[in-house]
Amino acid sequence: MKKYIIWMVACWLSLPLMGQNTMPSANDYDRISLNVFIPDQVENIPPAARSTLTSKLTQAVTKKGLAGAGASPRFLLTANMDVLAEDIVAGAPVRQTYQFEVSLFIVDFIDKITVSSTSFEVKGAGSNQTKAYTNAIKSIDFKHPKVDAFLEEGKVKIIEYYNSRCDFVIARAKAQASMRQYADAMTTLAGIPEVSKDCYMKAMDEMGPIYKEFADYNCQILISAASSCWAARPNTEGAQLAGALLTQIDPGSVCYGDALKLISRMEEKELKDENRDWKFIEKVFENQVMLESLRIRAWRDVGVAWGKNQQPTYNDIIWIFR
Repeated sequence: MKKYIIWMVACWLSLPLMGQNTMPSANDYDRISLNVFIPDQVENIPPAARSTLTSKLTQAVTKKGLAGAGASPRFLLTANMDVLAEDIVAGAPVRQTYQFEVSLFIVDFIDKITVSSTSFEVKGAGSNQTKAYTNAIKSIDFKHPKVDAFLEEGKVKIIEYYNSRCDFVIARAKAQASMRQYADAMTTLAGIPEVSKDCYMKAMDEMGPIYKEFADYNCQILISAASSCWAARPNTEGAQLAGALLTQIDPGSVCYGDALKLISRMEEKELKDENRDWKFIEKVFENQVMLESLRIRAWRDVGVAWGKNQQPTYNDIIWIFR
């Protein structure tokens, strides 16, 4: 009974997954992906001020063409603010004035190294600490040559990283794939920017075989789940649930034929028992991911979906501030 419940949950969860993939703009993958993240452990920055700082930094990297729209979560832009001096003037209202040192870092989250850094001083005043921090952040000119040079240095070093360590990055992806960590492997490869042309082309050569392994492995899981759905409910409802799973199978996978056979068995029973034509299931199935462009999109979607789920672990970058 327990296995039956698990498989039925899997069936129901599969339904909204169809059609979720969206094709990002090609330009999103041309650019270097630089994610902005300030860890919660930086407690000296009030939450509201941290949000303002994150927004300002995001605007800065977007204008520089470094927005984190790509798949890789590897490179981060983070910041810290240290109080150098403070002056609290009593009265109605109380006025708090601070002198801050703002430090910016571009870091390699995986290897735990600082790629580029800069710092500068700003002042902020307000009726409370949060307003003083926020006003100081709002006064920062992120178009200043010093900030621009900092971002440019980070961009150059990221490109140099992929150009000089391409073989190591690809070896990491292969090792991940060998352990069936396919999403990790494709994320590693998808994070290589197109501006690192030679490395990018090598990564694309490796992406296909790894995706094929993933598709074959995923196919076996989906076939098993669909078969269990159909065995539990050999009727119209079971056919719909099983079909929702089967339509997620890449037609290039090794068990594509088995999926077609299962659809044929379901169709035959439905025609016999309920006089219903289930040809549409096979038609939908055969039209899934048939073009090479859609297969490439699937590679990217796997990587991007994984990358978006990694942000909570970014709190580990607290090592930068120690």
